[in-house]
Amino acid sequence: MRILIILTLIFGINSCKAQSEYKDKLIGKWILIAETDSFDEDIEPLTENNSESESDSKTELESTLTFNIDKSIFINQQGNEYNSTYKLTDSILTIGNRNYIIVEIAKNKLIYKNKGGLFDKRYEYKKVE
Repeated sequence: MRILIILTLIFGINSCKAQSEYKDKLIGKWILIAETDSFDEDIEPLTENNSESESDSKTELESTLTFNIDKSIFINQQGNEYNSTYKLTDSILTIGNRNYIIVEIAKNKLIYKNKGGLFDKRYEYKKVE
């Protein structure tokens, strides 16, 4: 019985530590670089905006997410701007009332997909900073 309690505490502490690492990596501004459907032929990679001389109208057509420490998020979807809140529980990212599954999160890369959607749509973001 003692071993079970000790193992539960160890796994609980490790789980909390992993979740806080996810939250730390999530904070910042992310730009959408690829959006894929469940069918390979539907892959539509987006182009990155690296040139400083491009017009502001093209910059507004980017899709970005800005995660803040206070659990608020600023969303710019091709010029349409929204403020909302987010929550991270294990590998489930909730933005507003929509749930997503985090597939991969690294220092400069975020990939998530729709949870329970009809299609397996994936979104890949690159950190901007």
